[in-house]
Amino acid sequence: MSSMTSSVFALSRRAALLGAVFLAVPAYANAQAIAPDAAKKFIENLGNRTVDVIKAASTAPERSAAFTRIMLDGLDFDTIGTMAIGKLARAATAEQKREYTPLFAAYVIDVAIARFGNLQIKSFGLGSAASQPNGDVKVHTRIVTGERPMEVYWRVRETGGGPKINDIEVEGASLAIHYRGEFERAGVATVPQVIARLKELTKGSTTVAMTQQAMK
Repeated sequence: MSSMTSSVFALSRRAALLGAVFLAVPAYANAQAIAPDAAKKFIENLGNRTVDVIKAASTAPERSAAFTRIMLDGLDFDTIGTMAIGKLARAATAEQKREYTPLFAAYVIDVAIARFGNLQIKSFGLGSAASQPNGDVKVHTRIVTGERPMEVYWRVRETGGGPKINDIEVEGASLAIHYRGEFERAGVATVPQVIARLKELTKGSTTVAMTQQAMK
């Protein structure tokens, strides 16, 4: 396996892990900067919710539904999804965006749950919280599972719906950029092609109904 292939696989795996755990972004005109302490508290609360789910969920469907709700509450899929399709986002109509975003969210969530839905977190430690020039706050955490500890940075921004994570970085690699690369490798070149690809990937997924309802 080449070093590039190994890096792509590692990022895909870690991206899925990060989604299951909770599961440079452009600023929006209606967004306001969030205080570092508030961003840190937001990440802490999501972490606590996740630990509670791991302890309380008695069935796989129950756990999957709970993880889905946490990820929908915590991640800004509008921003991450826009980053994931790059320049194609400029050509997307409002109707295409309404169709694309819930499908993208469902795909990210399904991948995370399928790979790491049963993961046991040994520890989740909060570190620094640093304000960024665009108003984001980058919150550092260390997550320990059965593997080596991971240094994870969560980019948090205040939105109209409260704080949201608009990107996740592991060892300098971005979740949003990972998914952009995935679409590029699939050879999709238009927004309708991206939507068709996501429909194929989420065919039969029960998560789609949850994301569509949440994003009405």
